[in-house]
Amino acid sequence: METVELKPYWEKEFKIDEETHMVRLYQYSAKSIALVSDENFGKKFATHFKELHGRFNPRLSVGAGWIFKLDSQKDLSTVLQKIYRGEITPKEIGIVPPLIDDKDVDNKIFNTLSELIQLIPETNEERILAETDEARTTVYYNKDDDTITQGDCIYSFTSAHKSLDIHQLSL
Repeated sequence: METVELKPYWEKEFKIDEETHMVRLYQYSAKSIALVSDENFGKKFATHFKELHGRFNPRLSVGAGWIFKLDSQKDLSTVLQKIYRGEITPKEIGIVPPLIDDKDVDNKIFNTLSELIQLIPETNEERILAETDEARTTVYYNKDDDTITQGDCIYSFTSAHKSLDIHQLSL
């Protein structure tokens, strides 16, 4: 069986954010079209391609790219025109933090603080955390009025029965 190499029916250079991207469209099958470009172009406009129900496929015979139903061709052409004219700007896909209601955040803070309080010793203690030629960082557990500290306080935590203070002294 002879393999037929697909040729793009459309190709255009796009200049976006000082980068040049070659975009090619292929009639991939009787019912689909493929958009192939470099990875950066695909990532920058992925949200727009997904809105057209495009799916990214790294294993297309024409190279990694986006596959669309043939019915989407007109909408895809419109999006590409708007990208080319700068009417649609890149949207990088990054990590989107989940929406958490305040009660969940409050519970997480409370649980984390409870764990922190458990780690603080019961006694009045002083420990050097780090020391370089430029600075010394010291933690003071449960300091009281008689505790002599060195440097500026850079962090302080106090609960009903325990405290933690971190001081840094420039040498």
